[in-house]
Amino acid sequence: MESINLSAQKRERGPKGFMRTLRRQGMTPAVLYGKEVGNILIQVPTKELEMIITGHSIGSTLINLEVANDDQKEPYLVMCREIQREPIRRDLLHADFFQVVLTEEIETEVPVILVGEAPGLREEGILQHMLRKVTVSCLPTEMPDRLEVDISGLNIGDQVTVADIEAPENVQIISEPDSVIAMVVAPAYEEEEEEDELEEDALGEAAADEGEGEEAGQGEE
Repeated sequence: MESINLSAQKRERGPKGFMRTLRRQGMTPAVLYGKEVGNILIQVPTKELEMIITGHSIGSTLINLEVANDDQKEPYLVMCREIQREPIRRDLLHADFFQVVLTEEIETEVPVILVGEAPGLREEGILQHMLRKVTVSCLPTEMPDRLEVDISGLNIGDQVTVADIEAPENVQIISEPDSVIAMVVAPAYEEEEEEDELEEDALGEAAADEGEGEEAGQGEE
């Protein structure tokens, strides 16, 4: 498992509007927490954090967080647990960092990557990637960056589930085994044709019923 570096500074709780001031200065408010450190308020450079988020899976990446406090710097091995963004502009608002203990197992989400080519796609089937992350438990140093699922055996109507994932040694998958990761479904136009046929049948039956009603009415006259 790879690890990357991120600088940080301790911060104090400020008055109303203090968080907005930090963000305008290019810093993202954050918190560092864990059994050994408790809760520490920090701030991290927004550009550095954005680069990490863009280039890595934050749930499966160890971060060497160096927290500056006056003239001292304290290193912490952490993982990013949560990122908050502004809903419209998607600006970073806040981040949570969890201190990692190398000798203790942790649970986190790992990306699921599809590999291979499904034969069903050559039959105009449609591949649906349903589950893009699974929860795993293992030591931090054995956390996989991603898990791969082979879809080269999927025909139309077939699917792969969490149970089909081959996890690395010493890595336990916590997600439900029957959760569907990916499936190949029939082309949409086939469904549309079936719907059109049903609609035509319904219209035909309605017209026949109407004709019978008219004939019955004429007979009564």
